[in-house]
Amino acid sequence: MVGCASVSVGNISAKGTPPKRLPSKIFVQEFSAPLENFRVDRSKNDLETFVKNERRALAQNIVQQMSKYLAPAEVLPQDGKMPRGNYWLVKGEYDRVNQGSRLLRALIGFGAGGTKLETSVKVLDLSVKKPIPFFTLMSTGGSGMTPGAVGAFSPAVPLFVTGAVVNAGGGSLSGLSIDRNRTARESTAALSEYCFLNHLIIER
Repeated sequence: MVGCASVSVGNISAKGTPPKRLPSKIFVQEFSAPLENFRVDRSKNDLETFVKNERRALAQNIVQQMSKYLAPAEVLPQDGKMPRGNYWLVKGEYDRVNQGSRLLRALIGFGAGGTKLETSVKVLDLSVKKPIPFFTLMSTGGSGMTPGAVGAFSPAVPLFVTGAVVNAGGGSLSGLSIDRNRTARESTAALSEYCFLNHLIIER
């Protein structure tokens, strides 16, 4: 029912000396979002509103995941002063956003009308004099690879109708919101693994 949403992380890079302990709080800054990187069915003011809401939603999703698995987290306001102390800062950029077509995902699927969401993520240690990223990654993924209604074709009409409804429902429910949730989860998982390997958290 998630339209075969899949997000992976790559280009993971650990730089410099790892932090000596977990932060008392993780701040998440809304990702920068060049409008030319967004291929959606909106323009002008509607596009700006869409991007604004997308940035806020992703930051909130990351906050939820970080708070659950690493340390208390909150969104750093756009005009908020950069805190100093035992804190981490998560920031990034939208490299590519393709909204795709919900109708094509529902009717055809198999990638037709699929979404795409790619980001670059950096994590900085704010306890040092000149904060620089100590951990970076890139995420990529999308949804819409499952078959749509036509993929349920069967000579048996009742089976075809039932399968078509199920497939169409799954395709219609997939989209950028699913990709966004998976991006937050996979990014947090990669940072969690880094923390485990550097003895900042236990395996559990």
